[in-house]
Amino acid sequence: MKFIFVRHGKTHFNEINLTQGWCDSPLSALGRKQVENMSLQLKNYHIDKAYTSPLGRAVETSEILLQSHNIAPVYDKRFKEVNFGILEGINTQLVRKLHVESSDWMDTLEMDYRPYEGEDLYDVINKQIEAVNDIITSSKEDDTILVVGHGCSLYGLLKTLIPDDSRLSFLDNAMAIIVDYKDKIFSLKTILKAVY
Repeated sequence: MKFIFVRHGKTHFNEINLTQGWCDSPLSALGRKQVENMSLQLKNYHIDKAYTSPLGRAVETSEILLQSHNIAPVYDKRFKEVNFGILEGINTQLVRKLHVESSDWMDTLEMDYRPYEGEDLYDVINKQIEAVNDIITSSKEDDTILVVGHGCSLYGLLKTLIPDDSRLSFLDNAMAIIVDYKDKIFSLKTILKAVY
């Protein structure tokens, strides 16, 4: 089984450095170009199933990616971004000053927005692992599955599934991480970056 995990393209909020978790901002012109490029890179992959976060930026990304694959994505709220609570829509530099995330969160995955009416990253990762397990259970061994999601949540998921691969880094907008799943083990095969 193969998974293609893709982060949504750049949004207007990304461009002006506003925190966006469950609040939403559409893809920018640059974001659409990024996703169109990734769509070209993925056109030779046979995609059997597709899942997306129901947030607009992910849905728009999935629709562009799937134009030449003749399948519709399944919306799964378990692939939503971390809910940053009352800090959503605030400048990311101001949010960083609150030290909600540990300085080494990309190693420890310590990110807890519950004091601000949001979520803890570990809870988000657990929801995504449940979703991935459901997909595995309902799929064939040779299926290729597209999952469109978000930066923090997808990074946390992939860091949990593939903890020891030094190639894994925070996903750029429209980046694809291709992962093989065999004998209950996930292994990173390919990283595709949008070129535009």
